[in-house]
Amino acid sequence: MARIAEKPLERIGGKKRLSATEMKFMEVIWAHPEGISSEEIYKQFPQARGTKSTTLYNISEKGYITNRQEGLHHIYTALVSRLEYEQAVICQELEKTFGSSSFERLVAAFCGKEKLTKEQQKKVQALLDEIGEEA
Repeated sequence: MARIAEKPLERIGGKKRLSATEMKFMEVIWAHPEGISSEEIYKQFPQARGTKSTTLYNISEKGYITNRQEGLHHIYTALVSRLEYEQAVICQELEKTFGSSSFERLVAAFCGKEKLTKEQQKKVQALLDEIGEEA
């Protein structure tokens, strides 16, 4: 059976989703916002060196990291934060499941309704604004 192509993550410029293995590598890179050397990354994973290099190359090709050479090693730095990536994935999943990524539609669905009244929408927006001010 053919694999269905994943839709690109529109919220972060149409980048492809990370595979499970790529996600593990990104978690290590995200933990080092100043950048991390290839050698330090390689120590974290049991795969063959070529497999690790290929994984980093694929992540770079997808546009999630940049690298610069320092001596014999490459220094990898994230171009997309973990929060940005997670938000993009969540929005895509909401869109796929509910036909919309709007928070109001999600709240309505959670409450067993098709949509919220104007007054309920204002209350939800006020809550979102309040939460946003705290962040």
